[in-house]
Amino acid sequence: MRFCRYIMFTAAAALAVSCHNHSAEEHAAAEAGHHDEPGIIELHDHVTEHFDFALDTLAPGDFHAVVRASGMVVRASADNGIVAAPAAGTVTFAPGMSVGRDIAKGSVVATINTTAVAGGDANAAARARLEAAEAELARIEALAADKLATRAELLAARAELASARAAYSPHASAGRAVAPIAGTLSSVLVAEGAYVNVGDPIATVSKGAGTLLRVDLPSRYFKEAKTIGDMVADFPSGVKFKVSARGGRRLSGTPAGAPDAGGAYIPLYFSVSDADAATGAPFTAHLIGAAEQGVLTVPESALSEQQGQFFIYRQEKPEHYEKVPVTVLATDGERARISGVPAGTVYVAKGVTAVRLAETSSAAPEGHSHNH
Repeated sequence: MRFCRYIMFTAAAALAVSCHNHSAEEHAAAEAGHHDEPGIIELHDHVTEHFDFALDTLAPGDFHAVVRASGMVVRASADNGIVAAPAAGTVTFAPGMSVGRDIAKGSVVATINTTAVAGGDANAAARARLEAAEAELARIEALAADKLATRAELLAARAELASARAAYSPHASAGRAVAPIAGTLSSVLVAEGAYVNVGDPIATVSKGAGTLLRVDLPSRYFKEAKTIGDMVADFPSGVKFKVSARGGRRLSGTPAGAPDAGGAYIPLYFSVSDADAATGAPFTAHLIGAAEQGVLTVPESALSEQQGQFFIYRQEKPEHYEKVPVTVLATDGERARISGVPAGTVYVAKGVTAVRLAETSSAAPEGHSHNH
């Protein structure tokens, strides 16, 4: 008899310990997991108080077209200047130009050899046109002084000279890529001898503290590149932010749609005050472009992914929810554009974990409930 009592006591103690080991959230969700209708999950309001729980109503709104690409922290520094190629050609860096060197505004960082450009040196042709326009205007002015040229001819010659001057760049003719600001040469973006197009970034000059981010946008998105002004950076470490939310911006010196030497990618550069990441850290970029109107979106926190399918939890009535499949059409890294449910749907925007726990509890086989 003493042995039997010992066994009964031990079993009761084990049951008590098992009950004690469940988290408060699991107990709360299990308590709410019962439902009277098939597919309906019952979750009481007093249970959701244990979670960061919120409901929202699906309504049409603006959604910015988003392109996903890979990115990398080029350097951790903020007031940045891009040293851009003044002409198309091959790059030769000035002697002693290396990362970490302090340089003055206007310092020559590299020269561009334009002789290798297919079809000849466009700026050389522009210079020849300018010289011809200057000579023609001088000839017309001399004739006009003797009343041998009309006023219309004189005006046309002056217009041609103005156009030729606008097309010709003495700076490009010299082939000098110079520093736009004084600071430290913080990164070199192309290799010695690499071919660049007009406006391509060659190097960066920085002053102050901050972070420079580079994104390699596939060149098939050439048209979209011009509309991109912001992005969400998503790091493997869990750090995730929108560039504009951290006081950042896309650098104006970045060419809008100039593929790199290989032609496969368009390099885009963004500056932020701090990215909480080291130089060289990779991230996924959700590049934000033109806005679309009347689009249905939910926060990513509302989505539940199960076996490759996405769901949201629709509120059928107070404290009662139903899992509804949706199709994710696009995401900007914060919100997802969806289809499959109509506008006006009340859904769980935050606290999806609570509903999933309740759903799992209600689906437990008879005799395996956690309601101890």
